[in-house]
Amino acid sequence: MRKLIFLAVFFALTLHSSLLTLKKDVISPANDAISYVEDVSGKIDFEHIKSQQFTPYLKERSVNFGFTKSVFWFKIDLRNLSATDETRWWVKIDYPLLEYIDIYLITPDGTLIKHEKMGTSQPFSLRDIGSHYFISNLPLKNIPDSTLYLRVKTQSSMQLPLSIFSSETLMEELEQNNFFVGIYYGIFFIVLLYNIVLYIYTRDRNYMRYILFLLSFILWQLSFDGLGIKYIWGDTLWFIEHGSSMFIALTSFFALYFSRHFLNTPLYAPKVDNLIVLMMLISFLMVAASLYFSYSIVIPFNAALASVLPLLLLIAGLSVMRHEYRAARFYVAGWSSFLIATIIFTLNKFDLIPSFYGINNVQQVGSAIEMIFLSLALADRVYLLQREYIEKLNRLNVTLREKVECALNEARLKDRLFVQQSRLAAMGEMIEQIAHQWRQPLNTLALINQDMYVKHKLGKCDVQCFEEAHESIDTHLQYLSKTIDDFRNFYKTDKSKSLEDVGILAAEALKLSDVFLKYAKIKTRLDISTTRQVNIAKNEMIQVLMNLIKNAHDAIVEKKISDGKITIRVEDEAETGIRISVEDNAGGIASDIIGNIFDIYFTTKDAEHGSGLGLHMSKYIIEESFGGKIWVENITNGARFIIVLPLDESKTTVIGSD
Repeated sequence: MRKLIFLAVFFALTLHSSLLTLKKDVISPANDAISYVEDVSGKIDFEHIKSQQFTPYLKERSVNFGFTKSVFWFKIDLRNLSATDETRWWVKIDYPLLEYIDIYLITPDGTLIKHEKMGTSQPFSLRDIGSHYFISNLPLKNIPDSTLYLRVKTQSSMQLPLSIFSSETLMEELEQNNFFVGIYYGIFFIVLLYNIVLYIYTRDRNYMRYILFLLSFILWQLSFDGLGIKYIWGDTLWFIEHGSSMFIALTSFFALYFSRHFLNTPLYAPKVDNLIVLMMLISFLMVAASLYFSYSIVIPFNAALASVLPLLLLIAGLSVMRHEYRAARFYVAGWSSFLIATIIFTLNKFDLIPSFYGINNVQQVGSAIEMIFLSLALADRVYLLQREYIEKLNRLNVTLREKVECALNEARLKDRLFVQQSRLAAMGEMIEQIAHQWRQPLNTLALINQDMYVKHKLGKCDVQCFEEAHESIDTHLQYLSKTIDDFRNFYKTDKSKSLEDVGILAAEALKLSDVFLKYAKIKTRLDISTTRQVNIAKNEMIQVLMNLIKNAHDAIVEKKISDGKITIRVEDEAETGIRISVEDNAGGIASDIIGNIFDIYFTTKDAEHGSGLGLHMSKYIIEESFGGKIWVENITNGARFIIVLPLDESKTTVIGSD
């Protein structure tokens, strides 16, 4: 039985070819020609390794021994069929995470042709070609046979995907690889830019969480591909030692953080949410551990974390899908692709499944598909939120429209009540003025009536006396009638606009105010320097002027000014309008209240003599109805109210009738 086993092994070793033949324009993978020695102690040097018995690597896949602390020596016998021409040969190792690589090239007689150190422990600038893979020139000109030795030590998975190229095939290989890398990272760049724009547009925090996840994943992928050393952190030893493991844990943390909020697992899947929170804690601790412990210590835990993570998040997505959360469909599709790729990649790292072409890129493909699906999930979520917001907005618009209409109706009613209240207040003052106007004619009529009665009793009321009394009575009755007509015209409710001469309206306002002004012995002056007309409502303008005149009258009476004066001026305001000013000599308005005098119900008078409506109503009419301006200022010995009305009809507001 032992003889049979020995013969089987012997024939297997005999059938295994340890010679790698180099042909121009042909890529030569070293899988079938490589043999190895495991140096557990790590103390065997090159001089002693040549005498060691190498074991052929019989597996039909790329060299992969998983995670190990041993140093491995690899040997490849080369036969160069293009030794006599100018062909240049290159060895390429497609695994950028190897820290220490020593290359020895010797001739059959033991002459050392080349010795080069490579790996992430060496400065990037010393590489023969500025590639993120390890590429070294093999000086094989005029050397038909040679032997290539490689000493490899790493904290990562012990893999050696090695091929030998001529210059032409190497350039083609690098171009294809750069094309793939460009497409891969181009997809990430587009997805990242797309989500940044959406975050700026929507301010949805889920986009910011996804951007953090995407950035951490890109950094991890850059460190895994060796592109981080080439383009970002260069030869910074700390990043080379800790970056890859740290970015794995950081990516796991942000993936969990994003998924928890995007899926709203606390609401839809509370049990799964507890696991997510636990995994977030573990990921955070692994980030901290990666900062201090070596790559070899933390990478197995991070690799296990990266393997479990997609499965957990896939379960979370499926749990949320049951609640008819439509965006979870894209989420599940994305993590399914990434889960499959991650499982394949991780099992390969632990040497549990064979290597195959593109095995090192399988996670890249899965991650690219995942990121696209997650972006679609976010976009779908935004679409659903927008549709929900639009529906809510439509409902709110209907409700708001109803509320606005109700509020406008209430405002119109308040305006009408406000105007009516203001007019009632003014009417009380007008009744008092009418009483003053009628008092003297009524006294005269009483005297005429008494005189006729006495003369009639005495028999002295002849025809002439009767006619004189009749004419006198008729004169006073016409005066009384005219007084009623004057005030009746003022209280007409017609608010339609027409072109009016403000000077004439100012004179009419003074005439209507004549009684209480004469009673207070206040002198008035009307100074008119323009006859230009403005488009206003006549009675409302008279009411404003009477309010200002009455306000000046009250100030003069209250402060007991013996020689009270009110001056009204009507003049041009440049080329754009008419300026009306009403000024008095009552000493002015206190500085602490001058800013409030147009406020509704603000008054310095007692409740019996002031309502606080006149000036507010005046401001409302001038600014809201006429499109003008009104303000007050103190002058040398009094106050001046100034009104500016526009000439251009387009600047005024059309007033409807009540």
